[in-house]
Amino acid sequence: MNGGRVTIKLGGIAGAHAGSLAVLAARAAPGWVVVHGGGDDVGDWSRRLGIEPTAVDGLRVTDPATLEIAVAVLRGLVNARLVAAFVAAGVRAIGLGGADGDLLVAERFDARLGEVGRVSRVNGSVLEALAVEWIPIVAPIARGNGSELLNVNADEVAGAIAAARGGRLLLLTDVPGVRRGAEVVPELTADQAEAMLADGSAADGMRPKLRAAITAARAGCAVAIVDGTDPDAVGAALDGTTTGTTVIAAAAAGIG
Repeated sequence: MNGGRVTIKLGGIAGAHAGSLAVLAARAAPGWVVVHGGGDDVGDWSRRLGIEPTAVDGLRVTDPATLEIAVAVLRGLVNARLVAAFVAAGVRAIGLGGADGDLLVAERFDARLGEVGRVSRVNGSVLEALAVEWIPIVAPIARGNGSELLNVNADEVAGAIAAARGGRLLLLTDVPGVRRGAEVVPELTADQAEAMLADGSAADGMRPKLRAAITAARAGCAVAIVDGTDPDAVGAALDGTTTGTTVIAAAAAGIG
């Protein structure tokens, strides 16, 4: 599927995988928006500067010093590298942070997390204006109150953008899909995904992915959580072939 509104979230590991990036670059088309993470890079730079990363509910705790690192690494290093990779492959890519064009506005929601927000508004007109000819590549840094910046989980940014735009959401990660025990679950309803969050069977980094999937699915998007390190899985997902875990708003009503 080369056309239509597609929001793609690249995890840090998936985003660094040359084979998958090549598939995405070859298939990129107007109507796409790419959101990237980069938590491993932020963690590495934090440690270099003497700050040991910590997390709560799968989200990075961000004090003021860590926020400066996150902005520099995500909006700077990671975003620039991804844009360069797409441009080198012939894609008209443009890098954005949430403050650019007032694209993302966020609000703090958990005092334990510090300088972390949850998206409260997406300025979709910016993306739609660009997406006619460009592939926006979005770093997960949002504007908070006034001119402050907030760190936002990239999965949740992608979910909010997909919900605002409609179409499809592909969450590319480093696992084959959502697991229950040792098995990958091929399909979840939003209610089932919420139950996995509530009972703890979804842990660590899968928690924000499920929250993003729930947000987008309930807004009418087709959602898939896919192994972004597997180029074949990425290509199949772009074609609309069932792979990984799909998340739907609700199960179809039975007939009878």
